[in-house]
Amino acid sequence: MTPQFRLYAIVTTLAFALVTIPAFAMDASQAFVASGCDAPSYDQRTLTDEVQGQVRLNFLLDEKGDVVDAKITGTSGFRIIDKESMRALKACRFNVGTKAGVTAGWNNLAFVWKLK
Repeated sequence: MTPQFRLYAIVTTLAFALVTIPAFAMDASQAFVASGCDAPSYDQRTLTDEVQGQVRLNFLLDEKGDVVDAKITGTSGFRIIDKESMRALKACRFNVGTKAGVTAGWNNLAFVWKLK
């Protein structure tokens, strides 16, 4: 995974979230990037197959900011990037209750997978 693809995935995720997701979910997208969590990334197979799509996720946070439950609410149509999006989300720890953060409870987030 090249740094350019990773950066592009993060920027695309934020841009999409700011335009299409309700206000309470915008904080989740910003909080994901601000938390320093690893963004989901393409592997060689998905790059070769030129897989693209959008994955929408609904996730439950506890008071510590850990993801305790998550589900896909909108599939990309490709299991491999759906699964990678879920893995990246579950590995993340959010700052709950901060100004740009999220709240304990259910939140929404979308990852957009797009090749340049």
